Amino acid sequence: MGKYLIVNADDYNTDRERNRGIIQAARSGIVTSATIISNLPWEDNTLENLVATFGNNVGIHLNLTKGLPLTSGLKTVVDSKGMFLPKKQIWVRAMFRLLDLREIETEFVAQIAHLQEAGISPGHIDSNNHIHVFPGISEAVARIAKRFGISKIRLPLEPFYPYGELLKKGGLKKLFIGMLSLRARSVFKRFGFCFTDNFAGIQYPCVSEIESLRSFVRNLHDGTTELMCHPGYSSSSGNPFSNEEREKELAALTHPSVVQDIKECNIKLISYSDLN
Repeated sequence: MGKYLIVNADDYNTDRERNRGIIQAARSGIVTSATIISNLPWEDNTLENLVATFGNNVGIHLNLTKGLPLTSGLKTVVDSKGMFLPKKQIWVRAMFRLLDLREIETEFVAQIAHLQEAGISPGHIDSNNHIHVFPGISEAVARIAKRFGISKIRLPLEPFYPYGELLKKGGLKKLFIGMLSLRARSVFKRFGFCFTDNFAGIQYPCVSEIESLRSFVRNLHDGTTELMCHPGYSSSSGNPFSNEEREKELAALTHPSVVQDIKECNIKLISYSDLN
């Protein structure tokens, strides 16, 4: 079958520093595609730089947990100030079916349409905090994607075994998202979506550690794999996730030894546009 690797940088348009890091990780490293948060305001040249670097290898990072929604009148996904609720609150509400799916569909349609109006037609879908694999939401996203002619989607199903890894940092999150993904997989298959054979980046590898990333590359499974990553630079914008860890990821994704391992292991770097 061969080994094919998509390296997708999430969260483009979070802040200027993250954007700069993602662009550099693609131009000097192994990142092959990116997904953009479209409900946040973009600065001059944000979209131009994205398209100049990735061409049509751009997806949308559907979002319910950051910033202001594009639609008005929402009640179940926002706080008293109209801002999206934080991740933990959204996750709890999603698990207990306390979110209005009609609100979510309306907002996600607006996010995709907003990006299209700016001249970018997203080729694949993923989401901030993996919200697109939660019960009910996966079906809503599938319907929306069909409406916009998008046939490719992330399935964040990272392997559970060896089971001892679940006791390490990130293990419970991997298990939680993985269990949701097992259910979402049947939904995505029913709608005829295309996704990779394998997925990585929640717990393993630790993308910010060069040797962990090299080990992942050298032991990559046959078939297609998506590696999720978050390169960037530290930011003073107030986003705690835009920290020095993002710079370490950028350094690892552009490190000559990682690039060389890709070549020596005969791994073909691809994007979602290559899936069929």
